[in-house]
Amino acid sequence: MASGQQVNISKSSVFFSKNMSQQDKKEVYDVLKCPEANDNSTYLGLPNIMGRNKTTIMGYLKDRLQNRVQGWDKKTLSKGGKEILLKTIAQAIPTYAMGVFLLPLELCRDLERIMCRYWWKTGRDKDRGIHWLSWERLSKRKSEGGMGFRNVHDFNIAMIGKQGWRLMLYQDSLVARIYKARYYPRGYFLTAKLGSNPSYIWRSVIAAQELLRKGSIRTVGNGESVSIIGDPWLPQNDDPFVHTVNEGLQGKFVSSLFVTDENE
Repeated sequence: MASGQQVNISKSSVFFSKNMSQQDKKEVYDVLKCPEANDNSTYLGLPNIMGRNKTTIMGYLKDRLQNRVQGWDKKTLSKGGKEILLKTIAQAIPTYAMGVFLLPLELCRDLERIMCRYWWKTGRDKDRGIHWLSWERLSKRKSEGGMGFRNVHDFNIAMIGKQGWRLMLYQDSLVARIYKARYYPRGYFLTAKLGSNPSYIWRSVIAAQELLRKGSIRTVGNGESVSIIGDPWLPQNDDPFVHTVNEGLQGKFVSSLFVTDENE
C-alpha cells in the first residue's frame, strides 16, 4: 500500500510441501491466486527445484555455451580473437549460476571440453584441429606456460566461497541467522558440518569451507569464542593453527591463556 506496487501474478508461483493436502493447497490457491511451481520453474534465471540429477537440471548452461560457441564458428578469428571471446563471453555464461550452486564435476568438464574444442578448432568442420594441450594446461597462468583460462570447478569454488565469506562477515543478516540456526547453532561457519538432510545450496556453500579456512585468521579480541585448537588465530599467514597435541587444550578457548588479574 505504501509503494503502490502490485504483485505480478503471471510471474509468480507457490511451492508446497509434500505433506500438504489438496484441501490446504486449494485454500492457498484461493488466497494467492497464482499457480503451483513445477520442476522446470525458475527464479531470477536459476532453477527453483533441484532434483537428484543435477547434471540434467543444470544442463541448460551447457546448451547455452554450445549455442554461443557455434555462432562463432562462422567467424574467421585469430588465436587472440578466440582468447578474448572465451575469456569475456564463454567463461562468463555460467558465472551467475556458479555463485549459488556447486556444478557437478561432469558438467564442469563438459563446459571445458566445449571451450577447448573451440580453441583448437582450425576450420568450420566439427571438432577439426589437434588438441596440443589439455584444458588443465591451458588454464594455467601464461607465466607458467598456459593461457590463463579458468578451471571451471576451481572458479566455481571461489564464487561459492564469496557466499561463505558473507555468512562469516555479516552474521546478523537474515540468511546468516537462518543458516546458523539450521546448521551450526553452537558454532560459526568454519566449524559447521554438513548436517542431516542438508539443502543443495548448503552442500554447495560448505564445499568452499576448506578454501576459506585456509585463507582466514580469526581476530582474538577477548578470546572467549576462539578455540585454541580448532580456530586459525596465530599471527602467521602460512599456518595460523595450533598443532600442539595436549589434552589440556582440548575444548579450551584462547581466553583461558590470558592472565586478567595482573597489570603485566
